[in-house]
Amino acid sequence: MTRKEFELVCCLMSHAGQIVSRDDLMRDVWQASFWTSSKTIDVHVGWVRRKLGDDVPPHRLITTVRGKGLRFEIGSMEASPVEVV
Repeated sequence: MTRKEFELVCCLMSHAGQIVSRDDLMRDVWQASFWTSSKTIDVHVGWVRRKLGDDVPPHRLITTVRGKGLRFEIGSMEASPVEVV
């Protein structure tokens, strides 16, 4: 994972269960106070989803909330049983 992808995931995870706006992501991850396109975020989220195996809808880890932002889901992955030998 690249540094920017890692920072994006950290930002989303630090607000797990909450919607993080694109403005907040641009400010917190890219240190930008203005922007003209959300393609930067979309591209990075796509790369992160692929690397986390969350690239096929329905997304279980990172959800896009239309018109609001992104949310890292709480309890989205079922715990896999631990095999005791």
